[in-house]
Amino acid sequence: MAITGLLVHALKNDVEAVERAIVAMPGMTSYGIHQEQYVVVVAEAPSDRVEKVVEQLDTIEGVLAVYTTYLTVEDEIDEDGNLKTNLSLKELCRQPPQNKIP
Repeated sequence: MAITGLLVHALKNDVEAVERAIVAMPGMTSYGIHQEQYVVVVAEAPSDRVEKVVEQLDTIEGVLAVYTTYLTVEDEIDEDGNLKTNLSLKELCRQPPQNKIP
């Protein structure tokens, strides 16, 4: 099970409705609204579903962006330190490769 911290950026007029929609989704916990435009969320889902969870959040009316702030999959790591999934952490976080500046 992955535990993911997220900031969901919403239109100020829609932020409360966005928060209600989020807490109605399974595995979602809201820790309130920050600066009248961000919903602070913790999502719990199997690691291979994290991308789908973010996509679901992004489709809520009034959502401008979803930012991943934290991701852990510790309980899916075996005794040898390998992730027990077919996905790599890079795929889970969907981070583009870093360009090195000389």
